[in-house]
Amino acid sequence: MAEALSRVAVEQGVEMELMETSPGPPETWLREPIRDRRALVVIGGDGAVRSAAAEAAIAGIPLIHMPAGNENLFAREFGMTTDPDEVVRRLRFGHVRKLDLAHGRVEGAPEEVIVLMASIGFDADVVHDLASNRSGPANHLSYLLPTLRSLFRFRPSKVEAIVDGERVFGPEPAVVMVANCRQYAARLDPAGRARMDDGLLDLLVMPTRGRCDLARWLFRLLRGRHLEHPKLCYRSGASIELRVDEPALWQVDGDPPHHSKAVRSLRVEVVAGAFSVLEHPRTG
Repeated sequence: MAEALSRVAVEQGVEMELMETSPGPPETWLREPIRDRRALVVIGGDGAVRSAAAEAAIAGIPLIHMPAGNENLFAREFGMTTDPDEVVRRLRFGHVRKLDLAHGRVEGAPEEVIVLMASIGFDADVVHDLASNRSGPANHLSYLLPTLRSLFRFRPSKVEAIVDGERVFGPEPAVVMVANCRQYAARLDPAGRARMDDGLLDLLVMPTRGRCDLARWLFRLLRGRHLEHPKLCYRSGASIELRVDEPALWQVDGDPPHHSKAVRSLRVEVVAGAFSVLEHPRTG
């Protein structure tokens, strides 16, 4: 995909440098190469976007996602495709749109960049199960056994949620998400009101005492009716803190966090307009 994109770019007079990702922190291998560049194209999944987003923000350059992962939520949000001609058109004529970037803070660990969302609960358990058992690239089928195992051992934590200094929920057993984007796996989109350019984070709390409650919420999600339920807690704010009664796993943008696996307290704060994307060229 990268080589095909490079060929099309050269044909249309766009200079492009290809580089592979590295396993180390992005600042050690990405910061210098993108200095003084006009844009950054990320070929991979949402995890690759998360790795690159903070460095693109520091460099002050817009980002394009050429989707090559499972869900590709970032690309879906902005209508980005694998078509090299479409990518080059954005590079040549696209307009810059400022987006928010979030940071997750856990005591005693470096902060985590959050592009899309973070959560504590069932989906975090699935993500960690998959990460600990996978031996190669994952696909949608790879999630089946982790989902079944997580469902079997599911026991929700008691959650307390604080938005901009005000307690809005708990402590009660629940599944909870902090979203910067409305997109989610399997197009369930729990935080359907979230926007990436409003300077706010969206909090979604689903009171859940066990597997039966979890199944009911899933059914509502599939029908797109969960936001109407009176027991749902949905709030927006610039700072959201989650506290749980015992250490619980959390996930960020569909992957385990880089530094801390289990948390008792997680604080997520948004930085408005911190990074940008190249959208379709304006017409008219």
